Amino acid sequence: MGDGLANDSFGPRLASKKTGVSIRMSIKRVPKWVWWAAAALIALQMYFFQELVAAYLIFGVLFGSFLVLLLAVYLVSEIGDRGLGWVEANGRVLVKVARQQWVRVEAISKKTFRRPHSESAR
Repeated sequence: MGDGLANDSFGPRLASKKTGVSIRMSIKRVPKWVWWAAAALIALQMYFFQELVAAYLIFGVLFGSFLVLLLAVYLVSEIGDRGLGWVEANGRVLVKVARQQWVRVEAISKKTFRRPHSESAR
């Protein structure tokens, strides 16, 4: 061992004359259980990430639909308030127009709808 290398359970190690010791690992010498553990951790993290994305999508759709429902209720309320304000301001004109239309509808409903040359009229 005159070249400054020492063997370790994970492969060759380069001994340093400084205060720290640097370890050089060979990828070929890493045990299989380490690879399986790393793959299992990565797979679990990916599954957890997929579950989080699915949960965010579900909650996003639910809260989005709730927001649309609240917006619709608000708009109907605002339209009703503005309509009532308009009726208060123009109530007399509205009542006058409604009475005129009612008179026209009654006049039309009292007329008979026979053709002058039909068989039933003779």
